[in-house]
Formats: sequence, C-alpha cells, structure tokens
Amino acid sequence: MLVRRGPSRTVAIVAASAIGLVAAVGCTVDLDEDDAPAGLVQPEALPDEADPGRSLPIVVDDSEAGLARGTAQQFFARAPFVVAAPFDDPAALVRAASLAVATSVPMLPVDPADGAAVLEEVERLGASHVLAVGAVPDLGTASIIEAPADKAAIEEMIERDLGEKEVAATAGALDAIAAIDSDDATLLSLADQPLAGPGPTTEPQALPEFGRSQLDPPVLALVSAPASEEGREWAEHIAATATARAAGATVVPLAVPDPRASASSVAAIRDHEDATVVALGSGFGTVAELNERVRAAVSVPELPGGGQLVFPGRRMIALYGHPGVPAMGLLGEQPVDEAIARAVELAEQYEPFSSEPVIPAFELIVTVASVSAGADGNYSNIAEVAQVRPWIDAAAEAGVYVVLDLQPGRTDFLTQARMFEDLLREPHVGLALDPEWRLKPGEVHLQQIGQVDAAEVNEVTDWLADLTAEHDLPQKLLILHQFQQRMILDRESLDTSRDEVVLLIHADGHGVPGEKMSTWNALKTGLPDGVWLGWKNFIDEDFPTFTPERTMQIGPAPWFVSYQ
Repeated sequence: MLVRRGPSRTVAIVAASAIGLVAAVGCTVDLDEDDAPAGLVQPEALPDEADPGRSLPIVVDDSEAGLARGTAQQFFARAPFVVAAPFDDPAALVRAASLAVATSVPMLPVDPADGAAVLEEVERLGASHVLAVGAVPDLGTASIIEAPADKAAIEEMIERDLGEKEVAATAGALDAIAAIDSDDATLLSLADQPLAGPGPTTEPQALPEFGRSQLDPPVLALVSAPASEEGREWAEHIAATATARAAGATVVPLAVPDPRASASSVAAIRDHEDATVVALGSGFGTVAELNERVRAAVSVPELPGGGQLVFPGRRMIALYGHPGVPAMGLLGEQPVDEAIARAVELAEQYEPFSSEPVIPAFELIVTVASVSAGADGNYSNIAEVAQVRPWIDAAAEAGVYVVLDLQPGRTDFLTQARMFEDLLREPHVGLALDPEWRLKPGEVHLQQIGQVDAAEVNEVTDWLADLTAEHDLPQKLLILHQFQQRMILDRESLDTSRDEVVLLIHADGHGVPGEKMSTWNALKTGLPDGVWLGWKNFIDEDFPTFTPERTMQIGPAPWFVSYQ
C-alpha cells in the first residue's frame, strides 16, 4: 500500500468557538513537518459539571453554513485540497466521499450553478486545489483537478492501493462511508450509476501532498439519516460523514438523531466511553439534551431488540388477550411458554416485509371490562399482579415486549395504571388504554362505546414519563385503542412532548377489508405530530384476516400489530 505521509509531530494551538451551550476547545494537529499539509482540530469538550468523570458532547451547528461546512470547521483548520461533488449527483457524491476518506481531507457538496459558498470554505482551509468528482464549477482561486473515473488511475493519482465496493442504493450510502477503514481505504461506487471523468488513458494530474488523520483521544461522531435520500440535505449528510471519517473519527449513522436509537448506537457509546462525542447537526438538540441521552445510552437498560427508543428501531407483533381466557384473544389460548413461541413465530412472518427489526410482543389485558358492577362499582375486574408477574418475567427472558392493557369501566385510567406500577418499572413493559371500555357515571358496558378526553390521557402520559425518568428506564410505549373518532375527545391536544413516552394510536376495528381501511384512513388523519400508528388483526371477525404482507401494505406500515 502506498501512502503519502511524512514524519509526525504535534503542535498544540488553542482555539475556542461557541457550539450550542458548550465552548469547544480545539487543538490543531499537524501531521507532517514544516509545510504541514494537514491541520486537524482535536475536539476537546468541556467537562460535565454534574459528572466530573465525563465530558459534554459537542453539537455541530448546521443552521447557517450547512452541515458539510460545519463539520469541516469542526475537524479541520486547514487542508492541502478538498474533495467536491455536485449536490445533485448521487454517484459523484458517493465516490467523492470515499476519496475524501482515502486522502484524509474534507469533502464539500457544490451547487453546480454557484460555487461561491464552497470557495469561502476552501479559502478558510488554505486549500490550493479541489479534487472534483463530477461537474464542479470554476472555484476562482482554487485549481480544479478532475478525479478519474477509473480505479487504477485514481490509485496512481493518490499513490495508494484501494479496495472497491458497490453501494446498492443511496439508502445504504451513509453506512458504507462510515464503515470505510482509513488504513485500508475503499473506493465506493453507486450501483447502476456510471461516473464521468477522465478515462484510463489520460495522464492523472498530481495532487498536493496529503497526510493521514489520527485523532487522539478518539472521537465518536453521530450522524442521523436525512429526511430524503436525494437532494441537498442528503448531499450535506454524505459530505459530513466523509469529513468526520477523513479526520479519523468513528462515525455511527442513526435512523433518528438520538444516540439511544438502536443497539448499534448504544453499543458504540458504551464501547467509546472515553471518546469525545460529536453530533453532526442541530437535529440532535441542545448540548444539555444530547448529554442526557448519551448518559442514558450508557446507563439505561435496553429494550427487546436493542436500543432505548421504542420506534423507529423496531416493529412489534403481539398476541392480544388475557391469560387463561381463550375467548378474549390469542394470548389466552395457551400457557406462557407456548404463547412466547407463537409470538416469536408470528413476528418472524413479518420480517421479510420490514426494513426494521421485528420483535414479538404481548398485549396483556390486566383490567377486564365486566357486565357486573363488582364490589367497587366500576364494572372492571382487576388482575392480581402475582397472576401477571410470571408472564412478565418469562417475556423478559425471551426478549418479548409486554403492553399492559386497561379496560377501566367507571374509574379513570390513571387510577388503574398506578395499580401496576411495579410491573411498569420493568424496562420491557408498556401500557395500553382502551377507551371503548371507559364508562361515564351511569353507563354500562355493551350499551354504548366508551370514550376518554385527551386531558385524562395526558395525565397518564405525565405519570408514566415521570416513572420512567425516576427509575432510569428506556422509553415507554403508550397505546391508545380507537375505531371511532368520538372515542378520544380533543385528540389534537394529546401531549407528545414527553421524551420518555411514545404515543401510538391503534386501529381497533374489525370487519371486511373495506371497512377496516375506512377506519384506518379516518384515524390516521389529523394526528398530532409525534404519534405513531398500530393495527389489529382479528382471527375470527375479519373477513378475511390480513396476511402479514397485506398488513404491511396498508400505508403507512404499522409499527405495532396485535392479533385477537
């Protein structure tokens, strides 16, 4: 392997800049002597006053200059050249990203009609050249060097052997770039999208000398997936990922801007406890918010399937019912061990149709609507915690999520939820509220459909969120069953602001496909931001029961599916 590099030395230069709520102090690291071509900035975050053994994370602001330039400014004080590609050319962007990592320089996306913003960053870096992949416009004082399309010509240009990998689709580009090993660099190409550039017979132009990047102490960079897999935002994320990787940071792509999102992100945080955490983009929130989430990633138990956020890191397929009562749903048709096996088998049927992991679940009715008033006059039979506990414990061992379902009769949901506080302290246990069985004074079951006001739901949300925070638990799932609009009054006022709880509306209607889809389309309309969607399949009351494939086609694909 051929690498341009020189004897190493380190020169410390202190620079400070305000990033979010923390002033990040950066040390410039020269990788070569005298006319050092590379100038890395070593992120050094301030200590966490609440936990002196840890440092605060750094959030790279993307509001003004954009994410790519913000990331370059975080990691590089200067560079001998930059790699650039048009923001609207996915194949060029993917190739440029791998070249930036291979040469340890920043990458910038360019507007093909206007390179002024890029020129400003090139001048800040003191770069004399731009290695262009695709149609990059004239950049004034910077000399354009056109990157060859041919792998052998690229290797000759950078004097380095390269591996080769084809990225099947733009959706996998962030992961592919983050996975490049700078010591064994890989040239990426996008499947079925040829690149333009000088042919293999053209003599490659010479690049300025470049070094190899090494951050010490190590840096863990977090980047979230953009909203779209094309356009300027996608290009900014590709370039930011490449630049962080070019600087020697370990990069972890996330489905959402939260380090708790997945098993891999939680593992990365735990495996790099001594690393400085740098979040690429303001979507990660303030430094204080990110700091709390990083702390949680280290200390809070994970959910079945990994990670500490309920969605979008998994889908759940559940057996619904009450133990020992087959008439109430599939869950009660067999003892707990057989129910676990059945839930696992059902979840496996959904795996071919979901890009997210699919985990088995129970929706276990713990308060059952009754036709008689009972001793308390509430028309609700309450299960003993000791009766339910074996199911909770067996589910935990098997990696099954459990939702405790409440049918409260004439009492309120919060009163009943408090009865199961001990079970809700378990990390794999959530809660479901069924307004169909929430009666007003004087009402009885089966004579009308019950309903609940959003204010009562919000009381449960607050209580459950406080319980979760107090006991350092992963995010809780709170399900609201609904098949008529009137079942949840003032639905637009449902509170989704509590980070500890995720709210899901569960379409609970049965019948022929047309009826079920009409209910679904009505319920998904006008939802508050932050509400997820679930679906129920009835074995005996749907005609026919939707298959897993058909269920996942209803649009959008439901995140929680139960079987009754």
